[in-house]
Amino acid sequence: MTPIATPVLTHKLRHMFALLDTDRDGYLTAADLPAAADRMAAALPAGQEKAERLRTALGRIWEAHLRPMTGDGTGRLGLAAYERGVREAVATAPAAFLTAVHEAAAAWLALCDADGNGRIVLDEYLRMGEALGGIAREDMEDAFGRLDRSGDGGLDPVDVHAAVIEFFTSDDPEAAGNWLYGPL
Repeated sequence: MTPIATPVLTHKLRHMFALLDTDRDGYLTAADLPAAADRMAAALPAGQEKAERLRTALGRIWEAHLRPMTGDGTGRLGLAAYERGVREAVATAPAAFLTAVHEAAAAWLALCDADGNGRIVLDEYLRMGEALGGIAREDMEDAFGRLDRSGDGGLDPVDVHAAVIEFFTSDDPEAAGNWLYGPL
């Protein structure tokens, strides 16, 4: 049984779809996900090894979770099928799906972590916003403030893990995790 499509979850899934649809053709394909990693790597001061980790993690998400959602043999995943499929994955196999997404988020954390200290500070998060498509600085500062649950000036793996779970499962419009990939 597919979970009910709440407005908050729908909005977040559409936001994520737009971030991953790098060629803006309205479909996700096997090529879109590594292109998303490459776009991030090109805009951030990270080595190719860090970008490869994100490409690999996104490739695993495609193979294990998204490609099976295509269902029609074209290898193209439209928005409606993506929304249904992600909701279904979260409802029926949450551990597998959220573990895969968290692996990608951890790779993203490493890519954004310019100084290699295991945390994303505000300047690093702002650069990520630029890489995602020039999100306004004040919106990214707001997002960072919401995600920094401890108020210690950085996002660590615990903050990111909690945000991943909230992003894909919470229908609370005020959940901090809604801001993981910038403002909605």
